[in-house]
Amino acid sequence: MDSIAIEYYNKKFGDNASAAFIHLVREIGEIAFAMENNNPEHAKLEITESVALLQYLASKYSLDVDSNIQSVYSKKLEMLKSK
Repeated sequence: MDSIAIEYYNKKFGDNASAAFIHLVREIGEIAFAMENNNPEHAKLEITESVALLQYLASKYSLDVDSNIQSVYSKKLEMLKSK
């Protein structure tokens, strides 16, 4: 995970995961707005901010995102292949 983003959001939100989540939802809305307006640069910025917020939230739950993605999606892929 990118520790600089986690450090930033720790200073901004502390342990207030609810405030961070509300901010994340706003950023997701900004991605939609950028896509509607066909503005890829704005979309890239908002995606970056959203990913950083998710990294911060993951750190609050001691979540190893990479390991969990590997575990969850390897199972999902196997299920799709068996259909």
